[in-house]
Amino acid sequence: MPPPGPSKPILLLCQHFYPEMISTGMHMTELAGALTRLGSKLTVCCAQPSLLIESANPRVASRMDYQGITIVRVPSSGSHAGGLLGRLLFALTYSVSTAWFVLRNHRKFGGMLVTTNPPFLGLVGWLANKLFSTRYVVIVYDVYPDIVVRLGRLGASSWIARVWEWTNSLVLNAAFANVVIGRDMMDIVARKAAARNRGKFVLIPNWSDDEIVAPVPREENGFRKEYCAGEVFVVQYSGRMASTHNLEPLVEAAGLLVDRHVLFQFIGDGAKKQALAKMAAEKQLKNVQFLPYQPMERLGEVLSAADLAVVCLEKTFTGLSVPSKAYGIMAGGTRILGFLDEEGQIGRTISENDCGVVLPDPTGEQVARTIEDLLRDPERLRRMGRNGYEAFKANYTLKRSAEKYGKVLAAMSAG
Repeated sequence: MPPPGPSKPILLLCQHFYPEMISTGMHMTELAGALTRLGSKLTVCCAQPSLLIESANPRVASRMDYQGITIVRVPSSGSHAGGLLGRLLFALTYSVSTAWFVLRNHRKFGGMLVTTNPPFLGLVGWLANKLFSTRYVVIVYDVYPDIVVRLGRLGASSWIARVWEWTNSLVLNAAFANVVIGRDMMDIVARKAAARNRGKFVLIPNWSDDEIVAPVPREENGFRKEYCAGEVFVVQYSGRMASTHNLEPLVEAAGLLVDRHVLFQFIGDGAKKQALAKMAAEKQLKNVQFLPYQPMERLGEVLSAADLAVVCLEKTFTGLSVPSKAYGIMAGGTRILGFLDEEGQIGRTISENDCGVVLPDPTGEQVARTIEDLLRDPERLRRMGRNGYEAFKANYTLKRSAEKYGKVLAAMSAG
């Protein structure tokens, strides 16, 4: 259990937060709630929602309390749900508004916890540190500009990339601590800081909340009854279908297994969704299903409904991002099919715990063959599901991760 929280609240800077329970928004809402229950005081500075699941993104109150957390929403323009220009405008205006909020209110807080969403948000922490000696901790979720460079959208030697790397070094070196969410990410990010500051890096994996996600037996699973009719083997991908996610082999495998009782289920949205749907339509695949994001309260049912759940990240992005949805899949007792580098954080987690199968950069034929092999070995499927659930309970619960964050924040506030 971490020491009691400081007299002044910690300020959490993150663009997405409750009720925006997708990706970083969900993780930061869960973490803030858990830290509050452990005794910390938090104020969150975020933007208006732009990725709500169940509504047309209405504006919410600019100031509200949620589970003991004070939420302040600063003005911004653009939207994360729009095109590139809209997302850039959203990131820039949110960051500027956040900087202004911090400049006006820095005396109220005992330190800051800053996410890398958007990528330049750490500069707000650095500025507060230089002007007011405010301490801050950075949470590295994605590594920039590396991702943009490997997507081919920015030259590695361009002036933008060089300036970006320089600002990263400023932010990482001045931080009280830098939290990374994967072993592979640690190797990359620590090299961006000066050698004397590499002791500031802390590994805290992401998590799943076992009060929200737990195994749901098939006969009690309302989501499976609603969307997975009959005795089908469900291969599921749930989450954002982003440019870094190599999901095409799933559609290719579906075309090879049209005569088997296998349903390929895609849940969510993202840059690749239309292209994947077009692939399935051109092949006239009736065993492929696309569904929208599901409500948070159904997450346990959704993840437990799968017989095999897909986690993916193209090999070129290993260490630059960590597909942490794997922990929710393990919490649901579901086996993982990983399209991942075997040496990445999640690839190693799967192999170390024997809770799934890792296929680095697979073809549709390899995916189909793996599914066929698993269909013939139900005992292996049961064993992998049990192994994943046991590993989750031991290592990847929300409470366990929150306690680690609590210790880092208590040390920052005590110094």
